[in-house]
Amino acid sequence: MNLRITQNPLSDHFVPYYHQIANLIRRKIWEGEFPPGAKFPNEVELADIFGVSRAPVRRALALLEADGFLTRQRGRGTFVADSPPPLRFPVPIGLIEDYVTTGIQGMLALLSSERVPASRATAEFFRISGGDDIALIRRLRIVDGIPYSYIMNYLPVAVAERISKEDLNSKTMVEIFEKRLGFPVREVRQVIEARTADSEIAAQLSTGTASPVMYVETFVQSREGIPLGFSRTCHRGDRYKYMVELTLQA
Repeated sequence: MNLRITQNPLSDHFVPYYHQIANLIRRKIWEGEFPPGAKFPNEVELADIFGVSRAPVRRALALLEADGFLTRQRGRGTFVADSPPPLRFPVPIGLIEDYVTTGIQGMLALLSSERVPASRATAEFFRISGGDDIALIRRLRIVDGIPYSYIMNYLPVAVAERISKEDLNSKTMVEIFEKRLGFPVREVRQVIEARTADSEIAAQLSTGTASPVMYVETFVQSREGIPLGFSRTCHRGDRYKYMVELTLQA
């Protein structure tokens, strides 16, 4: 298995290298880039990839093994666990109207549209087989002339083919689902995480590599429970704030 590591992956000198290595590998396992059963390079190869000694690599692998993400087999090597622990997070509840109406405006710009093999995460959401074709639409939101968000929308190919370039350059995906395609939206679920920008994200957001970004995964389902769209969005950390209002039920 070839690890896809971006430039300067261990950019934070205030966080131990083993912790950064473990977090990066853990995230790639959750996102399906490192599938269950995949074999890892050995410690020497990993140390060369990350530009560190073997000590932090060995400690990171031990931590991931203890947490259930990796398994080590004597004489064979290190592998991604067949059933890695699921991602766990708190679940605040709100209204879809809040998500649709309180979004940042600005201008949307279509960057590209293509077919790509579905990762494990997208395949599970859309209930398809891993590796099946899925549409990937990349867009950039610009506010006051400055890049604000880099958006990667994943859609079934048949759905993506019904969306016009004009709508992709002017409307959110939820607006397209409801107002253009006639798909009533029932549920929007988001997962939010603090990250640092890799070379691709930094280039799109006109910021520096390893600059802070707010990473948001959004899952949209119809009223019938049909998966409509999955997106990955990176917001510039110096321009984005997130607020949640929670109300105690009587």
